[in-house]
Amino acid sequence: MTFSDTGSVLATLTQVNRLGALAARVKNLPVPELVCLLDFITAEFQQFIRAIDLINNEAIETLLEQLLDAFTLKIGQILQADKTTIFLINPEKNQLWHKTVDAATGKDLEVRLPMDAGILGHVATTGESINVVEGREHPLFNPEVDEPPDYCTKTILCMPIFSTKNEGEPLAVVRLLNKAGGVPFDEEDEKQFRSFADSIGIILESCQSFYVAARNQRGVAALLRATTTLGQSLDLETTLRSVMDQARDLMQADRSTLFLLNREANELWTKIAKADGKTMMDLRIPANKGIAGYVASTGQTLNITDAYTDPRFDPSADQQTGYRTRNILCMPVHNAKGELIGVTQLINKHQGSFTNSDEEFLRAFNSQAGMALQNSQLFQMSWWKTVSERYAAKSF
Repeated sequence: MTFSDTGSVLATLTQVNRLGALAARVKNLPVPELVCLLDFITAEFQQFIRAIDLINNEAIETLLEQLLDAFTLKIGQILQADKTTIFLINPEKNQLWHKTVDAATGKDLEVRLPMDAGILGHVATTGESINVVEGREHPLFNPEVDEPPDYCTKTILCMPIFSTKNEGEPLAVVRLLNKAGGVPFDEEDEKQFRSFADSIGIILESCQSFYVAARNQRGVAALLRATTTLGQSLDLETTLRSVMDQARDLMQADRSTLFLLNREANELWTKIAKADGKTMMDLRIPANKGIAGYVASTGQTLNITDAYTDPRFDPSADQQTGYRTRNILCMPVHNAKGELIGVTQLINKHQGSFTNSDEEFLRAFNSQAGMALQNSQLFQMSWWKTVSERYAAKSF
């Protein structure tokens, strides 16, 4: 018996309709072939263990960036382009994105572009390559999308990298600008790119799968930690601080705020730390103003990838503090009756922008936070009622 055509033994065994398959397979196996099969299964388990170790490794989040940097450098070198960029496609947000370095600050900068504009968008949506000698004269050319700031674009070669899971669906787009020597990109350049594009696609897609798995695994663990600590105090201020801290850690955000809704005063209020970082003070805003006000008024979730392009965003706080808000995830908090009692607002995700998966995690967290807050509020009301009744009794 040979194993050259066995494929993945473990993948076969995980199929529900293949119960008993391994027992049937080993029943009449001679010892040498049994040893061979066991070695085969052992090797597969070792691969799975390495994959699990990779998922558990927090460095997985930088792996994709390292790969993109290396591929960008080498593709530009092979095809002799003056400037090369690999744009990843985010179908959830209908965007193309890549990371670059801000020349002014030296910090990483995430650039996001619409997927339905320019030469770049055409390649991303159709999967068709575009090779033009005079980029600015092409009818699809859009300077806001197809030309980097302070750059003069002449020749353009824009080609897709396809998904291996969804045939014919672009996973990324590679844009090469201005071939060396002032000559246009030719058919040989396109052929050479296609010779390694499939391999790059497999690697990028695999890395993204690992990243999503790692993020989800850490998210589930963080959600479990967060929800188990929420109900440990009936003090409203302590619960507020706990919800904000746990939400920030869960969503890997730079800042988090929980606003409670006061329907009588038509305002949102929260507690924020003073300059000493310890003392808490009240912050009150109209319940229909800004990002949080919109969510409180409509009950809708807002996931904003670029705060400064959203007219509901108020940049005054950034201007006063020097802080720069990039992206925002803001969602309603409901009590056990389904009534809106507050809003959670997360600012600046550490890696990239907030995703649909982030929304699901925060929604699950908010349901637990809503119950914890309701319990704290009810306890506080009961406590004040008891104190008032005792005071009234003593007065007589």
